Amino acid sequence: MEVKNKLFLVLCLHRSGSSATAGVMHLLGIHMGEKLLPATRNNPKGHYENSQFVNLNQEILRSIQSNWNQPPSREKVLKVNIHKVKIHSFIKENIKPVWGLKDPRTLLTFEFWKPYFDEVADITYVFVHRPFDASVRSLAHRDKNGIGNAVQILTPYLKNLYHYRHTFGLPVDKIIDIYYEDLLKNPEPFVRELNERIGNPANHQLKAVSAFLDERLQNF
Repeated sequence: MEVKNKLFLVLCLHRSGSSATAGVMHLLGIHMGEKLLPATRNNPKGHYENSQFVNLNQEILRSIQSNWNQPPSREKVLKVNIHKVKIHSFIKENIKPVWGLKDPRTLLTFEFWKPYFDEVADITYVFVHRPFDASVRSLAHRDKNGIGNAVQILTPYLKNLYHYRHTFGLPVDKIIDIYYEDLLKNPEPFVRELNERIGNPANHQLKAVSAFLDERLQNF
């Protein structure tokens, strides 16, 4: 029987600590993409987001008159009609024995992508958790757009996170929960669990991970 590659798919809200999580994944040897979005003033250590994947997520959302800050309903996403050749081409170009994808928009487009990923990969779902008010304050601070707007934008993401984590029916043994505040204080449990799934020694790159994580970059 053919052994599938290992895909670590991050599901997260914006401003939830997902870049730190994806940075740890990168350090442990999970290939996050050939061309990553560059670091920014608000994310100086990088996003670890595959730019092709982000662009495709944006295209998917635009095709149903939505955007990252105008989230669609899950029902609307099921009506997306993007040419399959484009999706298969992306997967063929990016697939690795151990690879990862991170983009908060995936919480909106997840049900579009899932059948394609299921065809080719053994998927581990990495759910990133942070107190909702902290993500809201961080988004409002970044975009200078007010707490109310940030709540309106992020609430559909939060509902989708809860749905996919608790009621959608993903296999429990294929889920990793990571709590951003706990990751900063003690990354060892997350490092150990990821390494075990990758096939690395338990403490592989733990010192590098500890050096990478920085509580000063929490942004609320």
